[in-house]
Parts: sequence; structure tokens; C-alpha cells
Amino acid sequence: MALNFKTALCSLVVASALAACGGSGGSSSPASSSSGGIGSGPPPTTPTTTEKPYTNLDTREEASRFLIQAGFGGTDAEIDALVGTDAADWIVAQMNLPATRTLPLMQARYPAREDTDFNHSRMLWQTLLTADDELRQRMMFALSQIFVISTDSFFDQGYGSAYYSDILVDQAFGNYRTLLEDVTYSPAMARYLTYYRNRKGDPETGRMPDENYAREVLQLFSIGLVELEMDGSPKPGSPETYDNEDILGLARVFTGLSGHGPSFRWSDQLPDYRHRPLQVFDEAHSQLEKTFLGTTIPENTPGAETITQALDTISAHPNVAPFISRQLIQRFTASSPSPAYVRRVAEVFESGRFSAPNGQHFGRGQRGDLQAVIAAILLDPSVHDDVQDLNEGKLREPVVKFIQYVKAFNVTNIDVWAEWRFYNTNDPTSKLSQHPFLSPSVFNFYRPGYIAPGTATGDAGLSAPELQIVNEGSALGFANFISHYVLRPADDPVNHPGFQPDFTAEIQLADDPDALVEHLDVKLTAGQLSDAAKADIIDVVSTLIVDGEDADVARRKRAQTAIIMIMASGAYAVQN
Repeated sequence: MALNFKTALCSLVVASALAACGGSGGSSSPASSSSGGIGSGPPPTTPTTTEKPYTNLDTREEASRFLIQAGFGGTDAEIDALVGTDAADWIVAQMNLPATRTLPLMQARYPAREDTDFNHSRMLWQTLLTADDELRQRMMFALSQIFVISTDSFFDQGYGSAYYSDILVDQAFGNYRTLLEDVTYSPAMARYLTYYRNRKGDPETGRMPDENYAREVLQLFSIGLVELEMDGSPKPGSPETYDNEDILGLARVFTGLSGHGPSFRWSDQLPDYRHRPLQVFDEAHSQLEKTFLGTTIPENTPGAETITQALDTISAHPNVAPFISRQLIQRFTASSPSPAYVRRVAEVFESGRFSAPNGQHFGRGQRGDLQAVIAAILLDPSVHDDVQDLNEGKLREPVVKFIQYVKAFNVTNIDVWAEWRFYNTNDPTSKLSQHPFLSPSVFNFYRPGYIAPGTATGDAGLSAPELQIVNEGSALGFANFISHYVLRPADDPVNHPGFQPDFTAEIQLADDPDALVEHLDVKLTAGQLSDAAKADIIDVVSTLIVDGEDADVARRKRAQTAIIMIMASGAYAVQN
């Protein structure tokens, strides 16, 4: 078999059924930021051929694969419903669903005295596990790993964290420039990156404006460290995008921002300041000239105008399109996307429009339109062909894998408040090595350019960010975590009242281990299990005898065993 990302990665994903690694082939309103442009633009031209678009989902394997890439997988019914349809139509339907936000849910469940990030964390998990707008929530999770805040250092900021996560929800299909502004004016980001109540410099005391946000907004949220070609590769000589003088100039920009209220003072902040945009107070804003990225903002320019000009300058940088596009591709379809793939998506970022093969149109024609960008990522020809090139495929994130289990088996009675395991799922030995909004630093759980040393992917020069949290211990930790939920007894309202899966289809197939494994192969891995892996799972499942009074119990155990072995396998961990 020729080397590709999947075959290079499989040997690194260690778990109980590793043999499964083979296989075949300033905020706007939600309405203005999320709903326009879907299916808009010029009407589709009349096809001149009878061939179906390459985005048509002809088989259950193709339908399952697309649901895994674009959302969190699907139930048997959802997979069946998608067969014979076009992937672009599913995207349109998802974009038209109402947005599920956590702040209103937080406010309804918790009074202000329980405004903690622990409660926001549980509410966010509940949303991810139950919301219907899967593409939007998946995009929110992806954006949260670019525009990183970590609530680990917060305590009484739950409403603020919920407000921040809702910015990512509302702008998931909005515009990058608007998103950057909303992030900049969010109290949670200001607290996390220490520009909250950042005051202008004082030459008498030697006080200098805080440089933290100035540095990270360039390095992590927009342009990166070196100048890029449109395909994401460094320009010859890897020239740096900025230097310390740029940071000094930009640091002056983000001064004078404080909580909503009549003045800059702490005591004047209104009770809801944590979940309202920051305000600029000119008395605390630097009035000095500000020079950065080839732009100079004259002295005595008002603070709000200064920030607007700065964000316009940053957003207009040519690095933004390839820098952001590549990272979004990594979170959905390819850990090490090809330069050609990055270029195609970056060009859509620049144009603000994307036309699907079936005639659906995405975007409003404004640079940085994320609706068009995510459609371009999910409908790219490389995602839908049968060729497995070197750069195709990705290592699935642990959080996404667990949510797929919940979705695939139509788990009911989901109540994260009754499950202590959701307090913090970062533990690699018994949980997921990952928890939404709890990354160890502003650099996320893993670096987007990470190349694992001493590995097949590393030898091939492939980036594999997720390998920074995947190793022998974490793979076994995931197996332990998922086993707890798969093996949960049925009809035990006292000890296990929640997270009840529906294994009806699997139990009905349990008398035929071959049929059971084939069914689960499509449902969970989109048909990626190798013949050898399926044979191994069938052998294990067949040792569980279905007979006598305990036949129904044995059938359930057969289903559970097959599910755990597949979900602990490399074929499940690596998405193609």
C-alpha cells in the first residue's frame, strides 16, 4: 500500500484493537452574521452533462464519512437519509438551523451567584452533545482552538465565558473581520490575555502598555510568524511578518478597554459587564502615534477609531487567508493538507464566495466570509474522491470522537451534571486528553505545524498536530473512558440514570457477528476497517455464546464488545 497520512499514522495510535488500522479507501446580530448568502448569488447554470456532481453521496459509506467530517457522525437513520443526496444541500440545511447558544441557557439555569466557569463548562458540554446545529457547533469548537481562551484560570466568569463561546457560534458562518473585532472586545479574551483595563504608558513611572494581546493577535489569530504564499508555505527565506517595534506600536492600540459602564474605574462597571462588549475610554487610551505592519495611526486618534484601523490593517494582511484556512482544514478534514488544497480554500477566503458543483452558492462576496470557507473545505474535490494521497486524512480529536458515539447511538437522558467525569476531561490516563476551552495555554492543545519526531508521519514531513496529545497512555485512557459509557447497564435508573445508548440495531445483528461488524464498520468508521481487523473483531465477538436464558444479555455484550474494539482502533482514530 502506498504511504498516505492514514497508513503513516496508524502505527502510532496504540489501543486494545490497534490491528484495525488497515482499510480501504463589535458584534453584529446573529441574523446578519450567520444567515445571509446561503444559496444566494447568481442562479445555477443548467448542467450540460448528466453526470452527478462529485459531492453526491451515493453510498452509506460516503454518507457516513461526510457526517464524520462535517459534524459528529450520524445515526443509522441519518446516514440512510443522506444517501442519494448532495453534501452541499446538507451544509445549507445546517447553516439554516437556529444557533444554539450557551449564555441564555446559563442565565436560565444559574443565578449570578453561580456564575462559574465550571458551570459554563458543563453547559457547553451539554450543548455539544445535544444541539442539532452540528456544523455550527463543530465550527465553534474549531474556532475556539484558533482564538484560544482557557477558562482554567477563571472562576467567577461563567457568563463571560458563555458570551465568548456564543461569539464563536454567532460568527461561525460570519466574517473573519467581524469575528476578530468581537473577540477583541470580549471581556473573556481581555481577561485571559491581560489587556483588560490596560492603561496607556506613563513615562514618569515607567509603565508600558501590556503587549500580550498585541503579540498573540498577530502570531496566533491572524498572520503567524513568517510571510506565507497563498498555499500556506513560507515565502523564500521565511521573512518575518513583524518585529518588536510592531508589537510596541500595536500595544498602544489595545489600551483604555474596560468593562461596560460610565467610566474606566472598576467601581463603575455595570453588573452585566462580563457578558457585554468592552468599552474604550479615551482617558486611559494611549494618544501617542502608533506604527505597525507598515501602518501609522496619528497621535490623538480616538481609541475606538484606533482599534478599528488596527483590526482593518491586521485583517487585510495577505497572510490571513492561508494562515486561517489551513488551520480550519486541519480541524475538519486533513491534519497535513496539501498546498493545493490550502490554496483553493485561501482563494475562497479572499473572494468571499464558493459555488458547489450542484449549483449551491455560499458567501456574500466579502473577503473572509467563513460561510464560503467552510463550504469550500468540506466540498473540496480531494475530500470526495477515491484517491488517498499523501496529505489526505486526519487524526480525530478525542472530544469529537466521544460526541460521535453519543450521536451515533442516539444516546438519551444526557445530563452532564450527573456525571463527574465531565468536570475535567483533560486527564489522559482515564479520560479524553482534551476538554473544550481548557487548553493548557493560548497555543491550544497542539501546535498546527507540529511534526512528530521519530515517526512515519514525521519522516514524510507531514504535520500531525493531534499527536501532541495522543500516545500509548492517552489511547488507553480514551478506551477506558468510552468503555464506561458503552458498557453502561440498560434500565438502571438508580445507578446509571443517564447516557443511555440505543443498541437496538446492533443487538438485532448480534446473532451474525459478520453482519454486526460490517454494520458498525460503516456506522463508525465509514468502511475503513481492514479485512484483517474485522476478522479479529469477529473472532472475539464470536467467543460470547448466545444461548439459553441469558441470550439477550449475550447479544448486548456482543454489540458492546464490537463497538469498544472499533472505537479503540486506529481505523476509528484516523479519519479518511
